[in-house]
Amino acid sequence: METVAFLQQQPIFGGITDTAMQALIPLFRELDFPQGALIVREGDEGDSLFVICHGSVEVLKADGGTEDDDHLGSRIAVLQKGDVFGEMELIDMQRRSASIRALTPVNALALTNGDLFQIYQSDPPTFTLIVLNLARELSRRLRRLDEFVGHQLSASAATNGQ
Repeated sequence: METVAFLQQQPIFGGITDTAMQALIPLFRELDFPQGALIVREGDEGDSLFVICHGSVEVLKADGGTEDDDHLGSRIAVLQKGDVFGEMELIDMQRRSASIRALTPVNALALTNGDLFQIYQSDPPTFTLIVLNLARELSRRLRRLDEFVGHQLSASAATNGQ
C-alpha cells in the first residue's frame, strides 16, 4: 500500500484510483543502482520510464566532445525522489535523449512500453489518464525550457548592448 500511495503522489500517476494502482503495481520492476552507475546512455534504444523512489541522478546531454563513462556531456538537470525520467521514449519511441547517472545509490521503479500497452488493453481509462499526465509533465518541462531560453536570450541581448 505504501508504494501505491507514493506513486499516486507523483504527477504521472496522479488521479489514478487505489484499485487501478493495485492492478498496476505488479507491472513495475524495482531496480537498484549504485552511486556513479550509468542508468541510461544518450542515443541508446529505450523502452522504460523510471520513477525515482530513493536517491538522485544527474541528466547529462552530449556537448560534442568525446563521450566516455567519465564524461557523458554537460549536466542539464538533477532529479530526485518522485521525479521521472525516460518518459519521452514511451511517447515517441525514439532513442534516449540524454544520459542518466546515479549521484547517490538509487532505487527506482521501471515501467516498460509493453507494460503501458498492457494497461491500454486492460484498463483504457487508466491508460488515458497516464498518457494525459505524461503529456502534462512534458509540457511543464518544455515551458521551463522556454523560460530558461528566454532568460538566456535576454541576458545575451543585454550583454551585447541591444
